[in-house]
Amino acid sequence: MSEVQPTKMNKVIHFLEKYFAPIAAKVEKQRHISSIKNGMIGLMAVLMIGSFSLIIMAIGNMFPEGSAIRTFFDQNHGIINMPFQFTFGLLSVYAAISISYHHARQMKIPFLHSMIGATLATLILNVKVVKGALDTSFLDSKGLFIAIIASLLTVEVMAFFIRRKITIRFKGLPDGIAQTFEALIPLFVVLMLAVIANASILYLTGGKNLPEAFTYFLAPTFDSIDTPYAIWLISFLEMLFWFIGLNGYAILVGFVLPFMTTYLAKNAAAFAAGEPIPHVFAPNFWDYFLGCTGSGVTGAIVILALFSKSKELRTIGKASSVPAIFTISEPVVFGLPIVYNPYLFIPFVFGTPTLGVLTYYVFKLGWVTPPIANVGGIPVPFAQYLATMDWRAFILTFAIIAAAVCMYYPFFKMYERSLVAKTKEKDERQQAFDKLDLDF
Repeated sequence: MSEVQPTKMNKVIHFLEKYFAPIAAKVEKQRHISSIKNGMIGLMAVLMIGSFSLIIMAIGNMFPEGSAIRTFFDQNHGIINMPFQFTFGLLSVYAAISISYHHARQMKIPFLHSMIGATLATLILNVKVVKGALDTSFLDSKGLFIAIIASLLTVEVMAFFIRRKITIRFKGLPDGIAQTFEALIPLFVVLMLAVIANASILYLTGGKNLPEAFTYFLAPTFDSIDTPYAIWLISFLEMLFWFIGLNGYAILVGFVLPFMTTYLAKNAAAFAAGEPIPHVFAPNFWDYFLGCTGSGVTGAIVILALFSKSKELRTIGKASSVPAIFTISEPVVFGLPIVYNPYLFIPFVFGTPTLGVLTYYVFKLGWVTPPIANVGGIPVPFAQYLATMDWRAFILTFAIIAAAVCMYYPFFKMYERSLVAKTKEKDERQQAFDKLDLDF
């Protein structure tokens, strides 16, 4: 069996390498997707600051009603909640700044005025006037997708005008002032386009602004990836990309992170309001539960490698143990390797998404609180606890790792036997060569 399986798998690997890898590489490098990915990753600092305020509030809720500490937290709820309101509450503004910056870098045009234009467009499209006052309630996650689209289009428009020199130029001015005049016409065009788009949407929808209309007409889409089917497919594609040597997370995150960030914002708002947590597939579900100890739950392979009969695998296990605690999978994926390894194809590519779906149901059934905070960079299992503020997350973390160990075990043993056999054959050849006692 150990000989037949690699032969069949090699055909699959050859097919993926020939037809799948080039497409995946192009998708990862596509400029709009790359800008969204880098821009959303840049938001992690904002999300983490807001998440810490939620964690502080959760600490206060751990104390009984009437206690001095609980009373202090209740009386100062507005102040403690302020970081959350100025991070998650203005998420679309930060997204416009971050995404426009990265897209302007790709388009090689001035950053500052691109960011100003994107922020202006986002504000115009997401804010509406109600009884003479500005309604800013759509500047949070509800306006996130509008901010993404507005940022990309703003930079594209500005690049169009700047590259064709449809700008105001004065010779002899310092660079900073010259760039300001150069940006006037494209900024004015962006402003007018945003105003016209906003007025048109308000007229056609009877008073709904763009994020309201977007949410109303595309509401099913917002929930479409927070399902077991979508989670299985996304995880499957991620593992498939990793298996052929491409960073599956980097390829897919541009598509998935805007949705997950929206879910996280809704979860955080629900937690702050003491309401049920509505979503599971938040960023920290992907990072710390779907990717517990690394993409593919590679920490399980590290554990198996540490007790392996193969000296080579034991060495890799020791080198990968600390990265696994911080959910870094590259030492195992490329060092073991998992990449193009026919022995580990089935558990890595098919087993990981199946385990992810089972974990999803643990949250959905209410056995563990879904993620409500973003806590990047914290080691396992403390990250899982802080992401959910639920002590049961500790148990779930070790249960995921144990299940992954069982899942990988038979396939890992086949791979181990092949390495041991090769090492033994190599040693026997070396011994035979040594017996020749050649002296040149």
